Amino acid sequence: MPTIDITLSEDLRSAIQPPKCLDLRLPKPGKTELKLPNGGSIKPIPDLTKGIPTDCAMNFNLALQMAPIMASMECLLKILKLIGTVINVLKDATNPVKLVTAVGKIVDAAEDVMPCVEMVTVPPLTMIPFVKSLLQMLAKMLRCTAQLLKSAIAVLDGIGLDLITAQEAGNDALAQQLECAQENAQLAMDGAMTSLEPVMVLLDIAKPFLEIAGVPLEIPAISSGGSLDAMKQTLEAIETFGQTLDDVASALPG
Repeated sequence: MPTIDITLSEDLRSAIQPPKCLDLRLPKPGKTELKLPNGGSIKPIPDLTKGIPTDCAMNFNLALQMAPIMASMECLLKILKLIGTVINVLKDATNPVKLVTAVGKIVDAAEDVMPCVEMVTVPPLTMIPFVKSLLQMLAKMLRCTAQLLKSAIAVLDGIGLDLITAQEAGNDALAQQLECAQENAQLAMDGAMTSLEPVMVLLDIAKPFLEIAGVPLEIPAISSGGSLDAMKQTLEAIETFGQTLDDVASALPG
């Protein structure tokens, strides 16, 4: 059967070319954090159910964290106000008569603080359910991280051999597609490790609450790894620690 060569325009040739990896590359979110008035900072917690996080998603997540954080600082601000009142009143109490008046002012200022004090001096019946639910939440987040890591590792495991085969066969188009998929799987893995960091930060912040509730918990150091084998070990460590959190939470009443 005779063949006919048809000359295509440059625009049409460009249109039918397979997409380059650069066109399909997933976005990498920038560094996002919010400074707190106490000198600390918070970072966004990526929602892995919606794919690899973007800058918009990270900042909206950060905004959602702010309301409870500011509410949790209420007791701290009341205590600082009490301390300021005590210091200022004692500075003015230069004689016994003024000292008696100063004690009354201090007692009045302390009334606002008492509900906060009772949280740690009265048996922590309300603290234990909080710690239990917190550990359960973090365990679920670790399972989400582990699931994303597991998927990315499975993709990378499968691509490796296929990529070598395509390169040896001189199939450049397939090799480019596999390299792109490999890069996206690596980005997904990086996203999973990004989501792990806030979980570990929350656990570190929760140490005083764990102590008040009488919950001993050793927080392991989980490495981000580097090679595929190292990431498999990281995955195993995350799954083990997630199960530990579940076990500790299950043992708590409430």
